[in-house]
Amino acid sequence: MGLHVALYLYAKSLCATSLLVQIRTLDLALVSIYRGGVELASVSQYSGSPYNTTDRQVNLKISLQLRGCFNWSMYPQSELVVFARVSDPAVDLETTPPDGPWLEATASAVPWSLGVDIAIWNAVGWAGWGEWGVCSKTCGGGKQTRRRYCSRSSCEGYGEQGRSCNSFDCEGTINPLAPGARRNFHPAQARWGPVPDRPHAFSLRPNSYIWIASSELFAAGKTFPREFTLFISLRLRPESGGYGQGTLFSLRSRRRTGSFLSLELAGRGAARLVHAGAGSSRSIYLAVPLYDFRWHHIAISVHDDNTVRVYVDCRWLRTDVLEKDALDTPRDADLIIGYLFSGDLEQMVLVPKAGQAHKQCSSLAVGVTPFVTPRDT
Repeated sequence: MGLHVALYLYAKSLCATSLLVQIRTLDLALVSIYRGGVELASVSQYSGSPYNTTDRQVNLKISLQLRGCFNWSMYPQSELVVFARVSDPAVDLETTPPDGPWLEATASAVPWSLGVDIAIWNAVGWAGWGEWGVCSKTCGGGKQTRRRYCSRSSCEGYGEQGRSCNSFDCEGTINPLAPGARRNFHPAQARWGPVPDRPHAFSLRPNSYIWIASSELFAAGKTFPREFTLFISLRLRPESGGYGQGTLFSLRSRRRTGSFLSLELAGRGAARLVHAGAGSSRSIYLAVPLYDFRWHHIAISVHDDNTVRVYVDCRWLRTDVLEKDALDTPRDADLIIGYLFSGDLEQMVLVPKAGQAHKQCSSLAVGVTPFVTPRDT
């Protein structure tokens, strides 16, 4: 009657149907497989890598006896964890459609949450993922990896993942933190210390910042572009208590007093993009979970002086369309980095093109090293 295995899935429910008289069904798009990927891949329609089933559509059928375990009104277009078994088409042809295997519910399904996700990974032997490492290139397309550890003799899945990063074009890119870049430290470079585990990062203390004149940002005759993308990678230190303060990035006009465009930290778990000019100011708030003291990535793309698209940690966060010229960037702008900021800063890259925010890092992580053995203790 099929493959009797414990199958834990993180899935997105696409729709609920009632095709059979005594069996209700769900169409699911698999997002993550906690356990049972090998068995699922052994079904003929899913031959190949057992962990390549992300976004594959499968069907979940719930027997009459278990229908009371499901809140059907909640599941359409929701994310849930399914506890099920695989029903092999080769064995169960009468009840399995030709377009893919069924998942036959043997227990229940619960709404997905980060806490549930962590608990299940721990239950099947995996510790949480560590930090993403340094991107191998500052532009032009690099790679970075992260690792996790298995607490058992072996664990099903990958102990290492990789993703693409900094895939934007190098042409015209301004990287004021690059080793060979010219910088003007105030008051002294000594307050920008090294970060032990990140070779190209700076550890900043308050009252120390970089000020770069507009004449040094671009070639002669060039002004600050109307459209651009800003990439930043940073983390707070534990002594901050998780409350971020200071200005990460500010473009300030030399000729117009009070005209600037800045990215500021705004307390616990938030940043804001602030523009001031012509006697008015406006702010766009960004949710950034800096209070976990891990590295976070912010990418901001400005289009046509009125549209802002923001990505945080490789995922789209928001798009704001404002009135015309609402974000009129000062053309004679000096660049200020790290004013009153206390924390670690690894990336501060400016690309004179819009629509590049998604290129800071990919949201798609690919498994690299499966079946990791336990960490030495």
